Amino acid sequence: MSISKRHHYIPQFLIKRFADTDKMLYLYDKEKSAFAKEKRSPKSVFFEMNRNTLEIEGIPNDNLEKLYAELDAKFAADLTAMAREGSITVERLTSLLLLVSSLKWRLPANDSLFEKEEQKHLYEYLPITITVKNKDGSDNTEAIRHLIGSDTFKQTKRIIFPFLPFYQGKNLSPGKILQVHENSFINSNNRIISILGDAPLIEDSKSTIDNFGNFILPLGNAETFICTDSPLKKVNSVAFYASKDLAMFHNAQKYVVCSSKDHLVAIIETYKELERTRQTHLITEHIFKFV
Repeated sequence: MSISKRHHYIPQFLIKRFADTDKMLYLYDKEKSAFAKEKRSPKSVFFEMNRNTLEIEGIPNDNLEKLYAELDAKFAADLTAMAREGSITVERLTSLLLLVSSLKWRLPANDSLFEKEEQKHLYEYLPITITVKNKDGSDNTEAIRHLIGSDTFKQTKRIIFPFLPFYQGKNLSPGKILQVHENSFINSNNRIISILGDAPLIEDSKSTIDNFGNFILPLGNAETFICTDSPLKKVNSVAFYASKDLAMFHNAQKYVVCSSKDHLVAIIETYKELERTRQTHLITEHIFKFV
């Protein structure tokens, strides 16, 4: 039985929201400082072959990728409904927050962070319970110990970690959930074009594995999902949009895409000028001042 091989670390439904009217994108390689010769489809960017393939008893298994696909279908449906109806229900807002949190642990850019947190967050710390029973009904502690020590369980933490900001210890925290709901909103501006990089989640220093902190995630050319503890809860300057794209370019490890080559070239040139004057460190520092 064949399994999937092309595993997107940024969901395709999200990439499509940045494409042009022909459903294509200009691709820029930061390492080579060059554009791809031809425009790319959302299917052909932001993926790694077999990234989510696990081996169970020597047999390749793509259940982790299938689980991501199910989550992506839910996220896409909620985002489409919000755009269509122009309103955000508590359930859909929670869905977007889970999209943000799950995306963080899917990105190759955060693999080293995942390795660090995975070693710190042992099974006993996580808000889950694994049960394996013997035929007589007693706990099979040896099987549980073997499972907890397996690479399969280690990679499964990429699915568990996204839920931690909703928990206090091993219990759901209504207070934490309410606070992040109150801090979140979607900004929409149909007059702008946005870029998308391979590390699209823009976070401040308050963000941890257990707490969202302040963050910015572009949801397409026009929409941006924002979480901020600022009392304004709105974009207070047009400078935000250029800063968002500069932060996106700054965070990208290798690839950046955009529906407009001219717009992306302008961002690249501005970024190079900031590099020349040694001011790139100010990009993420200043962006949260605009919301």
